[in-house]
Amino acid sequence: MKSSIWHWRSRSTRPEETVKRPPECWACPPRSWSARSASGRKNVWRPCLLRPDRGKERQVKVSLDQTAVQQPTHEMEMRPSPGLITFARLLTLASWELEQTIQEELQGNPALELCEPELCTICGAPLVDGMCYECLRQDSEVIEREERRRQQDVDEDFDPLTLIAGQVNLGEQMLREVGTLLSEEDMSIASYLVGYLDDRGFLDCNPQLVAFTLGVSAERVERVIKALQQAGPVGAAARDVKECLLLQLERLAEAGISNPLAETIIRNHFERLGQGQYHEIARALGVTSKEVLQARDFIRQHLRPFPVPDLVALESWTSTTDIPYTAPDVIIHEKPGEPGSYQVEVVRSRRSFLQVSPVYQRVAREIRKGIRATTEHEREHVMEHLSRAQSFIAHLRERRETLQAVAEAVVARQIPFLRDGVRHLRPLTRAEIAEATGLHQSTVSRAVADKYVLLPNRKVIPFSAFFEPSRSVKDVLREIVEQEDGPLADAELAEELSKRGYHVARRTVAKYRKRMGILPSTMR
Repeated sequence: MKSSIWHWRSRSTRPEETVKRPPECWACPPRSWSARSASGRKNVWRPCLLRPDRGKERQVKVSLDQTAVQQPTHEMEMRPSPGLITFARLLTLASWELEQTIQEELQGNPALELCEPELCTICGAPLVDGMCYECLRQDSEVIEREERRRQQDVDEDFDPLTLIAGQVNLGEQMLREVGTLLSEEDMSIASYLVGYLDDRGFLDCNPQLVAFTLGVSAERVERVIKALQQAGPVGAAARDVKECLLLQLERLAEAGISNPLAETIIRNHFERLGQGQYHEIARALGVTSKEVLQARDFIRQHLRPFPVPDLVALESWTSTTDIPYTAPDVIIHEKPGEPGSYQVEVVRSRRSFLQVSPVYQRVAREIRKGIRATTEHEREHVMEHLSRAQSFIAHLRERRETLQAVAEAVVARQIPFLRDGVRHLRPLTRAEIAEATGLHQSTVSRAVADKYVLLPNRKVIPFSAFFEPSRSVKDVLREIVEQEDGPLADAELAEELSKRGYHVARRTVAKYRKRMGILPSTMR
């Protein structure tokens, strides 16, 4: 602004009259500002000073008979309600945090009670009026199979306590099987040795030290160990992973299943195999890299690194991540009798079965009807805690329904991954799931945060793994590197990925390669 004075021009022949300029420029757009010239004329024109550099000044008409009057206006403002804040907090909590929150609410609200549900002896689902609707939805074939499983006392539930019980009986089982093969003296050695079996079935002891302790020859101890290795699970009583794999190869060879290079690679190039040095193994054996990769695939498909994988929650040894066992929030089952179809179950602990106290409900009804005489403080106490208990139970139910909806939407889009493996993982976005479920994107983000999913193959993965767009790309990238005839540069790897439908930049390939521990082409 070049001037602080407004020059007012009237339609009369009177000279220009001046008034002080208001604190804001009212030229663009014109505001409700009024002034009256000394002559009292209306419809006076003023020049716009916003563009003094332009040739022709913009003229804005201002009515001088307006008055500056403040009027109230109505504005819409979005504010989250206390109930919405509570639901969002519960939805974000992990399972163990939810347990703590429920416990705190039970201790702080006398109107909230824990009801122990009666569970079905077959499927473990809560009974409703003494009936299990989960079992009723199953066909007769599935019910018969579950009944046989229950009668045979075979617990297929993923319960760590039952797994610990299996570890205790492993040594006894092996001793019973070798009882007819060993003499009484050798059985005493075997009884001593099974005490050194760890929870994975490995024999954690030194045979020479055992021989010295028992006063027998080392050859005799080795003979008893060989007998134990023929009993129990395949690979049991092995001293290390290499011996465990070799024992499994021997058992497979007896069944007519073998690979010409598998035993040689495990026996002589086990360290290189673990480091992925397939080209070095091929050069040392005088074979092609393709033959080495075929032997590697045979080992992965038919062998396992531990003698007793069913006793503990072990991650697959081909996995690139190391996720410890965590209690899942969601379980994905394959539908009985429908291969390739899956159903979702949101895990509910017994502590999540809550109810409003019948005593508080009765007192509240009497207060509303005027039957019970209470003070104002007592009335507020009953109504406040009753409403709080009802809201908390409703929020827990809404949390469970939200997890169910999100999980079902994810499963519907990840069936190839559940059926065929990680290479078929489809990159998902939270916005896509939000659109499919009708939820807000932030609600989907809270639903998957710090949650875990138990897959049909008994692996527990983070719920957020379904939304990692780089997971399947990394898996394909590793496959390309393992199968390359010569070291490929990052640009060439990006080109190979593009041929397979994964369009990523060279810098992205370099970033993935570094995270996966793959050396650059000049060092491979």
